[in-house]
Amino acid sequence: MRAELPVGGGAAQPDNTAGNLIAARRTPVGIAFGAGAARGWAHIGVVNRLIEAGIVPAAIAGTSIGALVGGCFAAGRIEKLEEFARSITRRRLFSFLDIAWRGSGLITGDRLRALLEDHLTGVTFEDLQLPFTCIATELMTGHEIWLRSGLVTPAIRASYALPGVFKPVRHDGKWLIDGAVVNPIPVSACRAMGSRLVIAVNLSTDVYGGTVIQHVPRPGPTMLSDNASQESRDSTLRKMLGRENDPGLTTVLVTAFNITQDRLSRSRLAGDPPDITIVPRTPSIGLFEFDRAAEAISAGRLAAERALPEIERSLALLEAVQT
Repeated sequence: MRAELPVGGGAAQPDNTAGNLIAARRTPVGIAFGAGAARGWAHIGVVNRLIEAGIVPAAIAGTSIGALVGGCFAAGRIEKLEEFARSITRRRLFSFLDIAWRGSGLITGDRLRALLEDHLTGVTFEDLQLPFTCIATELMTGHEIWLRSGLVTPAIRASYALPGVFKPVRHDGKWLIDGAVVNPIPVSACRAMGSRLVIAVNLSTDVYGGTVIQHVPRPGPTMLSDNASQESRDSTLRKMLGRENDPGLTTVLVTAFNITQDRLSRSRLAGDPPDITIVPRTPSIGLFEFDRAAEAISAGRLAAERALPEIERSLALLEAVQT
């Protein structure tokens, strides 16, 4: 069963009523959906498995792709999002990358914005059936911005506005960029919303290590060859994404950003640890391989399955303390 939350107000209604949770018993759980680019489709699998097990969160918070999944879940659109994710092919993925020939990002994001608005037209935070906080970063000050009022779509767009790749989003008089710059896994936001048990979904622990490795040069040529004539024949998008053994500009930018994000996640989680961490195993999925949604979703389900015994024990302890 896939979970669908109903939407109030004048917002679009959920896709069907099979997963209507409005009368479901809410658990004192908050879920913090972390950043992680294409690996973020794993959040869908996590959500579906937890709801199947009867674990309905009382609050959710998300950063970057975590904000996209969290917002769609709270809006009753997780099934539509899953259908979209599973429909992505490499060819279709390229069609979403609208190049910005000038300005502050490589991709304008207009096509993605139009797609997002098709699914969440007119939906506000006030329409949602779950308290939802979307994390972004104010560009000029570095302040962590918690978005939880007004329209949901621009908040989500701001949260995934990866620096150098997407243009910053102007929202309520501020220029906002990816929330992962300051808070990749928003445990703190879930606690602020009153969650007694916080589950963090960490998409980077299984990918980036913290080991210091001493470099030992390999024998042979040390200079990389550069075939200028071949490079000139490559398309702009191919330059951005790179070839098999030659990372493109966007890959370099995003990978470096994600390494920094992983180190920041470790630091923040050490200071404000979640009660339970779910870690989908997706090390082979590249940051831009959004066409591998089926693998990521499956990994999310398996990770949630592994965590279920611990979650159920923790909930039982909470109930015992409250009675």
